[in-house]
Amino acid sequence: MSTNYTTVIEEGKVPNTYMTGEVSYKKQTSNIHPENTMIKEVTFEPCARSNWHINSSLHMLIAKEGVGYYQEKGNAVRLIHKDEVITILPGIEHWYGATPFRKFSYLAIITEIDKGHGEWLDSVTDKEYHSFGS
Repeated sequence: MSTNYTTVIEEGKVPNTYMTGEVSYKKQTSNIHPENTMIKEVTFEPCARSNWHINSSLHMLIAKEGVGYYQEKGNAVRLIHKDEVITILPGIEHWYGATPFRKFSYLAIITEIDKGHGEWLDSVTDKEYHSFGS
């Protein structure tokens, strides 16, 4: 019995309406992973970061390269190290990005993509971004 698997890869830059700095992505759709699930690789150049946002479904981030920042609203900024997994529940306001001197990349596994893309909010201010360790 033969099974045909197909994979489609889409690559590009993330629009600055959702990010500060240079951020690129590689999105994979395949009939290998479960339906209604997306896998994305995202790379942030040094100092680049997402806006504050709220996901409409479960996201799991697996750090692949470099060291990144992650913050949930009301909590301190924390470091994300290679191979660390961050689980982001739906409805949690948060942001993530690269540290000032190193690029950062992660693999995202996003479930229930039919629930939508979530909500993009305000940019992370320089004061918020540079608050790590203070």
